[in-house]
Amino acid sequence: SLARQGGVQGPGACDDVAASGTGRPSRVVASHRWHASELGARATAAAALGVLLSGALSARAADPPLPALPCTDWFMAPAPPQHGTDLNGIALPDVCFNQTGSTPSLHVFVIGDWGGILYEDSTTPVPADKRSNKFPSFQRPFVTGVDDAAQLRVAKAMRNRAAHNAPDYILNMGDNFYWGGVEAQCGAPMWQHMQTGQWTWIFENVYKGPGIDGKQWLGVLGNHDYGGYAFTSAWDQAISYTWGGPSSTGRWVTPAQYWMAKVHYPHFSVDYFFLDTNVFTAFPPDHDSGHNICGDKHNKIGASCGIMGPQSLEDCPSWFQKLWAAQVVWMERNLARSTAQWQIAVTHFPPTWGHDHWQNWTHDFGVDLILTGHKHLQEVWRPTDVTNRLSPTAVVISGGGGGITSEGLPDAEGQDDQYGFFDLTLSRKAIKIEAISHGGHLRSTTMVQPRAAARQEDRGSVFDEYV
Repeated sequence: SLARQGGVQGPGACDDVAASGTGRPSRVVASHRWHASELGARATAAAALGVLLSGALSARAADPPLPALPCTDWFMAPAPPQHGTDLNGIALPDVCFNQTGSTPSLHVFVIGDWGGILYEDSTTPVPADKRSNKFPSFQRPFVTGVDDAAQLRVAKAMRNRAAHNAPDYILNMGDNFYWGGVEAQCGAPMWQHMQTGQWTWIFENVYKGPGIDGKQWLGVLGNHDYGGYAFTSAWDQAISYTWGGPSSTGRWVTPAQYWMAKVHYPHFSVDYFFLDTNVFTAFPPDHDSGHNICGDKHNKIGASCGIMGPQSLEDCPSWFQKLWAAQVVWMERNLARSTAQWQIAVTHFPPTWGHDHWQNWTHDFGVDLILTGHKHLQEVWRPTDVTNRLSPTAVVISGGGGGITSEGLPDAEGQDDQYGFFDLTLSRKAIKIEAISHGGHLRSTTMVQPRAAARQEDRGSVFDEYV
């Protein structure tokens, strides 16, 4: 939405980054071991951040002010917590991206529902097959060369696009691994990493190459990360991987079920709100066994994630309801405080679920763009679409990442909106949304302007034009 008081970021907002070159801390090495220098620097930053977040240091007149943390182009989480729920609602330290030249190109990729399955003795991921006669409402012909390689095709299209439109970071809509998330039991400490092979073969070895290497993935959890129809899959491992793992390259960022981050660019800023909307598939145990995280048909007797929760099958629906209720309060409080030019929500379920809340957040608080997945296709609700009930807020559905077969029939050459990703180009006055198919084709272009909010601002800037 249009900037509120104090929201305009001048060209000096990221000067401390520019003065030091890239401003990026050294990367995590390809294994799970960290460079000692990076570990020390990040431990120091995390310790300082922990003090700020917890309020453990009481303010006294004689105490000198704490030094400000540097604004770098690297999203930094604090030290790992005990449980996957401990950092819910966290705001990461602000991040700054500087660009040189009169018309910089500020790109962000968007992808969801991307992580396929590994058959026995194979390290090549293939989409989970939902177009067979086991799922009558999704039954359709199989397109060889596409339906059996959709994730790899989308990843290749991302690499090709990144060669000339390298993203600053990638936004992940969840459903990271089909069918049932990380194949382990929930409830382990955040520093204990399960070695299932999925992170290596389905994530790290797929999304790589010039323009993709070293770019962080900022994300949320989808219903399949919780197990799809069982809540005890290791969904907390998708949070734990934020702090590394056996094959980690250090680019995964999902520090909590819901969280936020502010990104500064020259002359404008973006507030990202990452939400867990899986309450919309967490029903009473005897309800809809095929699409119910809390169903009694697939959850074993005594199912539990321990003290973190859900602690039992009976506790499961209310646990998700409490999680959502806490997010509603958190979302409205932080939207009201936002001073950024853009407010962007990132979540798994499109806003047809929880529509009343989204209506409030878009109308009253001016959320500009909602990024989602879940539906296995690529779709944009444009600001001018008469069917867009949240207009002029735009909605992106990027559920065609290729982890599961698409809802419609894909084209062998990629001239379709079934599998793909989105490329966002950010500026102060507009966000350009480009839909890129699994064949690398530009399928559509949508322009989004900020929604009007509390006050109107002059939005002129040298960074407004696209070249």
